[in-house]
Amino acid sequence: MATFVIKHKSGGKFIHPLGGQLNPGNNTNLVLYEGTPDQTHFVFDVEDDQWGYIRHVASGKVIHPYAGWLNPGNNTELVLHQDRHGGALFCIDSANDAIIHKGGKFVHPKGGSHKPGNNTRVTVHGDQHYAMRFECVSPYNTNEEALVYGKPTLLGKWKIINMVIDPAAEHKQTFQYKVGKSKTESTSYSFTFKWETTAGVSAGIASASATSSLSTMFERSSSSTWSEETTVTREITGCFHIY
Repeated sequence: MATFVIKHKSGGKFIHPLGGQLNPGNNTNLVLYEGTPDQTHFVFDVEDDQWGYIRHVASGKVIHPYAGWLNPGNNTELVLHQDRHGGALFCIDSANDAIIHKGGKFVHPKGGSHKPGNNTRVTVHGDQHYAMRFECVSPYNTNEEALVYGKPTLLGKWKIINMVIDPAAEHKQTFQYKVGKSKTESTSYSFTFKWETTAGVSAGIASASATSSLSTMFERSSSSTWSEETTVTREITGCFHIY
């Protein structure tokens, strides 16, 4: 589980609990401020497919729209609160630098400035523009993106194809293989994980158990490969000889 800080992309500030407390009380507002001390650290607890709770590490509280509404209005301020329920679910669309509340609105700096000042409140709003982009990055290197949903797992299975030596008749062998994001091992989402883009694949491969040839194949593949699982069928026809 990756620990991260939430960086406002255009302004460069980070989400803090108002007052900078390690253990803020319920309904403490979230604001943008400089720096990445311990009280700015978060983790993402996946709850339901792509939806989960953005948990404040130091206090264990999670990000809520004020009053915990399932469908909060524009400019509803974000706070920390101990309760966990549907109104506190978010997903993190790191490929598009957006944090989305379950009700469909996006995390914004209040007022929508692309360069908000210190202590600007953090809200949800329906508009989409450059100033509502946020990145989840390492607190120890804020130029390094965090994989909040974890790293990808590379899986593969081999099927034995028997060779017929000097056959009296023509033989056929049909085989199938699957490429893309597995429908059985993952869920299709309305957004793209960061590791599903071409640039992000190598980050997951680094710690995966894979041969060098398999790693190279994934790194060189198009990002569109990761959008959907496809079954490919091939048929080999002919006579086989060993000399």
